[in-house]
Amino acid sequence: MSTDATTTDGRTTDTPQTEEAAGSAAERLGGPSEREQRLERASEEETGARRQADTAEAETDDTRSDTATEERATLIPPDRAESYNSRWTQLKSDFVDEPSRAVRGANELVGEVLDELEELFRSQRAELEQGLDSEQTSTEDLRQALGRYRSFFDRLLSF
Repeated sequence: MSTDATTTDGRTTDTPQTEEAAGSAAERLGGPSEREQRLERASEEETGARRQADTAEAETDDTRSDTATEERATLIPPDRAESYNSRWTQLKSDFVDEPSRAVRGANELVGEVLDELEELFRSQRAELEQGLDSEQTSTEDLRQALGRYRSFFDRLLSF
């Protein structure tokens, strides 16, 4: 342990110093130690790498999401969707005067939408099944069919 320290004007003092206390100027002024600075830089680099990976993943998710949104948006043709929305708006306003009739109407409207979606999905499933029964169906055809089924399955579960 050293007891002499030199001040900025060149004088010597009898302040006890240990090697630990004699760290960098930043440490003496209350800043982070060199070790803390290294850890912070490493953490920042790791965070930057994670952000880049997250950004790339988010872009991929956005692309998937855009595709899913387009698919969902086309489940019911826009004119039919507008008709359903108009009827829903009317049901909400009817609720004030006749709540039970409005709820019955909502039940019927939801049933119609479900029936339309069921028919849509049944026809899409039938399209997927076409040509898969043939003896001449190749493994590649089956691989592509399985991919289409997976996409259809994901779409069904995305609601």
